[in-house]
Amino acid sequence: MKLVSSTSLSIALIAAATTGGSIFGVAEASSGLERRIVGGSAVGSSSAAEYSFVANILATTDGKSAYACTGALIAPNVVLVAASCVANSLGSKALETSQVVVGQGSSNPAAGLALVAKGGKSVDMTKALSSGYVAPQSVTLHPGYNSIAFTDNIAVLVLAQPLTTQTNAGAKLIVKPSATTGATYAAVGWGVTSATNATAYAQTLRQLPLTVADKGACTEIWAPYDNLTNSLCLQPTDSAKANVCTGDGLLVKTSSTGGSVAVAGLLNIVADEGEVPAYQCAGSSGKVDFFTTFANYVSWLTEVTPLDKAAFVSTDSFDYHNVEAGGQAGSGNDGSASESGESSLGDDESSSSSSSGGDLDDEDLTSVESSTDSGAAGLFASALTASVSAVVLAASSLLF
Repeated sequence: MKLVSSTSLSIALIAAATTGGSIFGVAEASSGLERRIVGGSAVGSSSAAEYSFVANILATTDGKSAYACTGALIAPNVVLVAASCVANSLGSKALETSQVVVGQGSSNPAAGLALVAKGGKSVDMTKALSSGYVAPQSVTLHPGYNSIAFTDNIAVLVLAQPLTTQTNAGAKLIVKPSATTGATYAAVGWGVTSATNATAYAQTLRQLPLTVADKGACTEIWAPYDNLTNSLCLQPTDSAKANVCTGDGLLVKTSSTGGSVAVAGLLNIVADEGEVPAYQCAGSSGKVDFFTTFANYVSWLTEVTPLDKAAFVSTDSFDYHNVEAGGQAGSGNDGSASESGESSLGDDESSSSSSSGGDLDDEDLTSVESSTDSGAAGLFASALTASVSAVVLAASSLLF
């Protein structure tokens, strides 16, 4: 695993301490580049209904600037999103409900951000409430979320009222997505059209084809991935031109049976051999994208939302070598054109042409959920936290 050097980490921590920014840019509200799909293609009007579950989230960590993220409605009043989107700038606790609003996926986030701006010096989130946005009743981060170790990067927003413009009751979740190398997915999110201009917002929802990357290569970049049961590593077809970016993006797959779109993951981090996470998401080759998957969180979701498992777990079948979002289908490790995802939580075996979306029984869920993301990444978290503590002490002696 490649990490930033201790000198670089020291500089980053001192800068964070003096400016109030985040260490790795994961929660940096002022930079739209960390939160966007760069490039990709627009979701056409003919597909808009299929993606009506996509939520447009506006948030502010400091009251001075706002940013947009992408979430997934799994019910008219329940939204899943990466915890890094709705955590404070230190990643230590959830934003207040007054700091977040949620809108319909088809709305333009640039317009929403313009609504809440007040002369460019502060934001007023209530200004969006009269234009189709809804305030959350609660913002809940997973208790294992760690913004330094990138663990359990998932959060739930329960809305004060349903999104009245929403035509889709909510997307179902694929809790057993295929992890076979070459399996195809798509990512959807709000994008910018430039890798260097954070204000060049696309006017429509963006999509991008992704394929599952080689597990060994992913582990070389981020060592904890080797043992995680709630993470999936994918790669863009051409990372030098387009990719998802840390803090934004839903991993989706279209059912091979009913044609509906289900959600397979939330973007956690983008990384490459030089940086975890990568400072830039596109513009050079070798990027891989780590998504948080849902098998570990089904019981937690039933505890923090009014939903039961049947309301949000998909039972559809999926062909993981059908082309998604204009991409090219890959092949599995054994050269076959398709595979089963029925037992694919970290399993690279290939067998059949389609897979269940993951109607896990209670025994399966108990087994999977007993293994936590934070446990697998514990060594990395402990080592990095020790370095952080030492540097913060050094920074304190310099600042005071």
